[in-house]
Amino acid sequence: MSVGRLLLRLIVVPFAIVLAVYAGTLVALVANWGRFAAMVVSDPRMSDGHFIVGIVVVLILAFVASITTFSMLLPGLIGVLISETFSIRSWVFHALNGGLSMWVGRATVGYVEPPFEFYDQPLVVLAAGLAAGFVYWAIAGWNAGFMKSPPAPGAVVRR
Repeated sequence: MSVGRLLLRLIVVPFAIVLAVYAGTLVALVANWGRFAAMVVSDPRMSDGHFIVGIVVVLILAFVASITTFSMLLPGLIGVLISETFSIRSWVFHALNGGLSMWVGRATVGYVEPPFEFYDQPLVVLAAGLAAGFVYWAIAGWNAGFMKSPPAPGAVVRR
């Protein structure tokens, strides 16, 4: 049973991380919708024939934003490791882990390279991190840990 649970955690945790990165990116893009739309439609005289080009530009911008989000969420892997080791299943822990890691990641990415344009406001960074942490909890964090936790004292155990 424990080998099967380990294999399941090895699949679920990376899947949850990827979806958390996408959720953080989506929150940042929605929060900066005006800038995002201005980048996509930079020429107001764009004809209908340029619709395909607009879709490609949107996909490229979303990809670049998701790479930036991933690099800012990297400190959160420490929190994921802690939650998996100690079976911490609290949604508050995972949401705060996402917010704090995004904040720390934003502070460190700013020193290495210029930050992506969508992450220049602190509230956007915090909201994207909280959303990423909550999505991680919804997929993998609610059942974190290699071993199942023991039953609560006084709980009826059915076999």
